[in-house]
Amino acid sequence: MKITDSQPSTIRSRENRRGVTQRGGASIFFDELNRQEGKQQDTEKQSLKDLRDKLFDAGDRLEQEPSPANLAEFRELIGTFAKKATSMAYRFESMGSYIGSNLGLVSVIDKEVDELLRLVMQGQQARIAIAAKISTIKGLIIKLSA
Repeated sequence: MKITDSQPSTIRSRENRRGVTQRGGASIFFDELNRQEGKQQDTEKQSLKDLRDKLFDAGDRLEQEPSPANLAEFRELIGTFAKKATSMAYRFESMGSYIGSNLGLVSVIDKEVDELLRLVMQGQQARIAIAAKISTIKGLIIKLSA
């Protein structure tokens, strides 16, 4: 057999992929993959909603009794919620750098989670302000005692 008689390996692999797709094997696999990803996203969204409920409960306790323990719990929950929601809602793609600055593109992956994040942060503005004032007062007390 001459080298010119055989097909390049890239052409053969493309033909094989087309053959699998035409027979339906790949589409069954992708359907199952999409179904499993959908289940995982539903589970993640439910855990985010549970975290939101815990955050609102902690905010209520902070308003009723602004103690250091309630403040610490609220700050931890709001940080965890924001980190989890942003990782689910947004994707960052690095586009390179320009004069010492990194450039990137932020795109919204999940609009529902993005909207949930916005609503929770707007609803928690007063509580965040309380937490900031408590932290400021705590800092002043530490400065005065030093």
